[in-house]
Amino acid sequence: MLGSLVQTTTSDGIQLHGFLSLPERCEEVWILVHGVNSNFYSSTLLFELANFFASSGFGVLLVNTRGHDILSFNSGPTPMRVGSQIETISSCQQDMDAWFRFLNTRGIHHVSLLGHSLGALKCCLWVIENSKRVKRWIAVSPPRLNTKLLLEDPERGSVFHEHLRDAVELCAAGNPDRVMKVRFPLPMWICAATYVDKYGSGDKYDYVALANSIQVPSLWTFGQLEVEKGSSNFKDAHRVLSEVLFTTETSARQNVRVIANADHSYGEARRSLIQCVREWVE
Repeated sequence: MLGSLVQTTTSDGIQLHGFLSLPERCEEVWILVHGVNSNFYSSTLLFELANFFASSGFGVLLVNTRGHDILSFNSGPTPMRVGSQIETISSCQQDMDAWFRFLNTRGIHHVSLLGHSLGALKCCLWVIENSKRVKRWIAVSPPRLNTKLLLEDPERGSVFHEHLRDAVELCAAGNPDRVMKVRFPLPMWICAATYVDKYGSGDKYDYVALANSIQVPSLWTFGQLEVEKGSSNFKDAHRVLSEVLFTTETSARQNVRVIANADHSYGEARRSLIQCVREWVE
């Protein structure tokens, strides 16, 4: 896959980088969005999906959001820290806007989205607010960010309760940027305010509560292992989502698929995932 390194700047001054590959005649470009702690070049899953799109004649834009890597420093005009440790999900919509603007100024207006994990959730929020700018989109294993679900997790609910309590207390004490070491839903170092935003906002970011607002063709994929054996923010997600989607008028535009023997990274099931995407895209 041939292409070039590109960059754009968000409306609040964050410089983002990516990789753009365009065929001679390009009718549709797919933007691929990484998950938490990742970036546009290190995800082998997104790289294989990008190769599929490129070999099928589509344009491909692999992008960073401000949540790339765990912690970094903005090289744009506004000095600030960036990274998954300190991002808030709603602010990442400015990143999506910057990348769409990047393509639109180059005369590219048929744009589709694919996001993995947290990147899928960021795409979901963008699609809801900007349906006229998106041709179609694919969500690959989005997590359900739902406070009640996490609190009720049979194995780690008590751990989550402690982490959330500590994060809320730090924010209330005027220390929202204090970094915490947490174990659930992911082992990581994260700022208190970011932890509250991602995991303590009720169902504000739960795609199950948002899915009926999506007005464009959508493919949702989940790994069999994560929906059968995963934590509460993945367990039975496909079933709950299907029950919500297919009782409404949006059902004709929605497709929910479970990939056999796949985990969250689809390590042993990449071919099956790509075949699923191929069948839906074509």
